[in-house]
Amino acid sequence: MGKPTLDLASAHLRHYEVVGRATPTEACPAPKIFRHHCFAPNHVVAKTKFWKFMREYHKVKRANGEVFGVRELKEKRPGVIKNFGVQLRWYSRTGPVNTSKEIRDTHLSRGVSRIFNELSGQHRASFSNVQVIRTCTKAPKDCTRPNVTQFHNAKVRFPLIHRVRVPKKSLRAPFTAKAPQTF
Repeated sequence: MGKPTLDLASAHLRHYEVVGRATPTEACPAPKIFRHHCFAPNHVVAKTKFWKFMREYHKVKRANGEVFGVRELKEKRPGVIKNFGVQLRWYSRTGPVNTSKEIRDTHLSRGVSRIFNELSGQHRASFSNVQVIRTCTKAPKDCTRPNVTQFHNAKVRFPLIHRVRVPKKSLRAPFTAKAPQTF
């Protein structure tokens, strides 16, 4: 069996919400409950990212904590194109980098997947080195990046390139000596 192929139109990451806390003790009988949003390929990796968050920012290890639930968050309006803003922190070879990106897509998880792919291709940032800090939906007037704002024109048109002209059936030859000209 070979590796499964990745469908380029779909997202390889999903949006999860993980809820958990530290295990109650005599010193702290009612510890604070935390909710963590993350992007992961499956629920197991989502829980792992939750425990990394708890370990680094709240000093709670997996052995001393409990998870109440993991749920996948679905897009409310999957048929509508939206502008998303994503704030990221990723670790390059020289140190941590804080950045923000804008992406235009129908699903937040698919947009974040595209950003992860871009970071891994352009900056050699692996999945474990990228941390999504915040995501939001932006109005068209709030977008600043040209790769997003170029599509805000209502009269945007796309050229139909490389079209093969098919002759009538009576003029069609079964074999031709050269490929068709498509320019």
